[in-house]
Amino acid sequence: MSGGRPGTAAAVRRLREENLRAVLEHAWDAGREDGSPAALTGSDLMGATGLSRATVHDVCEELIERGWLRELANARSADAYTKGRPARRYAFAADAGVVVGVDAGVRRLSAAVADLRGTVLGRASATVDHDFERTAVAERLAALEGTASAALADAGAGPERVLGAAVGVPAPVSAGGRTAFRGNPYWEFTEPGISEHLRRRFGWRTTTDNDANLAALAEDHRGHGRGVRHHVTLLAGERFGAGIVEDGRLLRGANGGAGEMAYLDLVAGVGSTDGVGKVLRDLARARGGGESAEQVLAAAREGDRAALALVRTAGRRLTRVVATLAGLVDPERVVLAGAVAASAAPLVDVVRAELPRFVAEPRPEVLASQLGADVVVLGALDRAVQGVRARALDPAG
Repeated sequence: MSGGRPGTAAAVRRLREENLRAVLEHAWDAGREDGSPAALTGSDLMGATGLSRATVHDVCEELIERGWLRELANARSADAYTKGRPARRYAFAADAGVVVGVDAGVRRLSAAVADLRGTVLGRASATVDHDFERTAVAERLAALEGTASAALADAGAGPERVLGAAVGVPAPVSAGGRTAFRGNPYWEFTEPGISEHLRRRFGWRTTTDNDANLAALAEDHRGHGRGVRHHVTLLAGERFGAGIVEDGRLLRGANGGAGEMAYLDLVAGVGSTDGVGKVLRDLARARGGGESAEQVLAAAREGDRAALALVRTAGRRLTRVVATLAGLVDPERVVLAGAVAASAAPLVDVVRAELPRFVAEPRPEVLASQLGADVVVLGALDRAVQGVRARALDPAG
């Protein structure tokens, strides 16, 4: 008979994994304002985890072997005469690999590469203007692959350095990473099995998600969603899409359809899912101009009367969209995001002025995102880092 109680070895392994996880999580989160990893002593880690000194150093040795930590030179200067052994110092190895984030739109593809703390190292983008009725799926996948590869080249990293990737698409995506709804050719074109393609092509562990959900994740981590338990990120470029955070958790629905806004077809004064970017461009074209949404908004900021009239029209329509979200999910804050956000101050002014007509107090605060046109890419990077972090201690990696 073997010695020891049944289950003892398994319990020891579980405790070991818990200790490894506790130290790694603290080291992963410890950083300076410039994004560089903070130096951690054994005492720092003891205080953060409650582990003994011997256990901390033992765990750090294993994490160094696995590539997640590195030991730093001691901080004692060469001419110091302090007695005693210098403290061992450790830091998270944020450069142990990279992650890739992609915004797979139908007019523009954007990609970025970041280290394991989310610091962006390289970027690339491409204008594609894909048509879901005429563009071959293979062409879309090849363009996406090429944009991701260009971002890696900009970061000076090869595809073998990628530990995880995430891709945002303008379609509902279930928790399993696929579009569950059938019969919508636009959704089927925008998400034609991207994760599987990148896994076959490069071996990357890839997550696909709805673009508005990823934008909401970026706002939650980096933007106007920080410290807010209930907020909505509203992508408002070509089509409206909403990423909903309810009580601190992303709301998905049974099949990933939460935040899809096809219901706007039925809303008086809205009538379609066309976003602000498309609406302003169409309004400018109808009056004989060819300005982009950004150009119209810039002219409105300068006081151009014609541009202000277009912004008021688009803003009143946007107000009704925000009002429906307020009625459906009662957020504390609605963040207008995407390419138009940088110049959206005139639009936000209209929404704030008009919203009391439709929503009683307390009304949601309406803000323009400060994360720029690549808000989905930033959310994708955050999602990819989350994935690497969750499986960091898995035997298969």
